[in-house]
Amino acid sequence: MSSKKKKFPNEVPQAKIKEILREREILRKTKKYELDDLPDGIHEIREISRDEGMRRIEEIFRKIFVDTINTGTPIMKVPSRSGSNVIYDEEMDLLLLGENYLERKWDDIGTVKKFTAQLRVLQIIHELLELNIHGSKREVFYTDVALFEDQNRGSDPLIEDTAVLLGTYRKNIHVTANDRGLVVGRVSYLDNGDLIDCTKQGSSGKNVNPMQDHITDLESDAEFILVVEKQAAFLRLAEDKFYEKYPCIILTGSGQPNVATRIFLRKMSHDLSLPVFAIMDSDPYGLDILRVYGLGSKALSYESYELATPNIKWLGVRPSDLDKYNLPQNCRLPMSKMDISRAKMMMEERFVRIRPDWIKELKLMIDTKQKAEIQALASRGMKFFTEEYLPTKIETGDWV
Repeated sequence: MSSKKKKFPNEVPQAKIKEILREREILRKTKKYELDDLPDGIHEIREISRDEGMRRIEEIFRKIFVDTINTGTPIMKVPSRSGSNVIYDEEMDLLLLGENYLERKWDDIGTVKKFTAQLRVLQIIHELLELNIHGSKREVFYTDVALFEDQNRGSDPLIEDTAVLLGTYRKNIHVTANDRGLVVGRVSYLDNGDLIDCTKQGSSGKNVNPMQDHITDLESDAEFILVVEKQAAFLRLAEDKFYEKYPCIILTGSGQPNVATRIFLRKMSHDLSLPVFAIMDSDPYGLDILRVYGLGSKALSYESYELATPNIKWLGVRPSDLDKYNLPQNCRLPMSKMDISRAKMMMEERFVRIRPDWIKELKLMIDTKQKAEIQALASRGMKFFTEEYLPTKIETGDWV
């Protein structure tokens, strides 16, 4: 992959930003982890070819056939993706999948339906690999609605189970999610051979391609990547062309990011050697989304080292910003009991306990019982977010 610095039009020199980033020691590459870097007791995931994927699926069906002939009770051992099998590794600063398994049995009334549905998903994925085409999660669901019944609780988890069962990443089983991710700013790349210039995507940005294996030849003259939680904040930044005043790439997952958005962020951060800043709502859910970008998610812990961007920094909106930037009281929202409970639970997580600045902000959130959305900054003026808040944050190095 080629990843070069390209000069885009309307560049405004911002040498001060680079100086600040270097002083704060975050202008560094996101480490590309290898399997040898993983600690003991972690379920290994590898890149595999289409042919290897089909071979592994055929081997699973062959084993089930033999077990049925020999014992009449075939069993499928699937790596467990439950929270109890997720391990936080402090050195890598990632959530990783352990080596525990669960069994799905043909003769067990509690697992026979999942056993059958798992075989159906394996059959569908074998067909996708054989035809060398991609299918969406939604399409997988509609191949057998009667069997799966519900996409979120039926076919979707089985797709993830299939990837980890085959010992590979979801991208290698040719199943994609929707394209919620958006990007705009100072980056260009080839998408299946077509040149995409993200400075020429209007005020709505470019959809992040769910098929990330098609993305090559990243070029940029950006100095950092700005990740924003919500599409509304992204559109404000895109419309104001924030990336012209502050050379950057702006990305959103429109809430909880999908796999493609997380892969694309990691790819840009690593290949372009760019630091990453995050703007989230000042609430436990915003911080949880930041955690997913940075450390990975429990549900997809088996491929965290391909999805996570550990060098991401929390730029805002932090609880301490509410008073610091004089956000009116009527623009702050009261935290619900569930919000407070979630914040307290986060403070008990190991990956939070090693981050004193996160603890400090969470304590303030709990003590004040207040939260705020990014859009609440508009109470200081429609241009406050892009012309005062973000520039001040960046130029003063106010991130944790």
